[in-house]
Amino acid sequence: MRAYPTNSPEALGRLLAMAILADGRLDNREVDWLKHHDTASLVGVEQDLLIQVLLDCCRDVITEAEQERVFLLEDHRLARLADDVTDPALRKVALSAILIIAKSDGDVSEGEQTLLRFLMQRWGIALEDLVTA
Repeated sequence: MRAYPTNSPEALGRLLAMAILADGRLDNREVDWLKHHDTASLVGVEQDLLIQVLLDCCRDVITEAEQERVFLLEDHRLARLADDVTDPALRKVALSAILIIAKSDGDVSEGEQTLLRFLMQRWGIALEDLVTA
């Protein structure tokens, strides 16, 4: 996956893109949720940039898949993406947005749960901590 500057809108947007892709498919309900509820601006990312980052994330996964089998939610991949966001406030905002995206299609999938658990553990953030985000 391409590199983004630490704490950049792109790094944050890629975590949201991973939430959309975590269940192994690009669900239009989740993308529609982003657009209709202006989730991008809630996390301080322009909507067009978020959509571009989502598309870039898909392209990166496809490129990797041409070389070898890709496991989207591997610990080493998630660790790299998680470490691109170091600001504690941005981490809480990202987790809150990911939780909202995961619930937007009416089902928090196993992949979405894996992503949430990984980030919460990596960042030391409990679900209760998100109330103050």
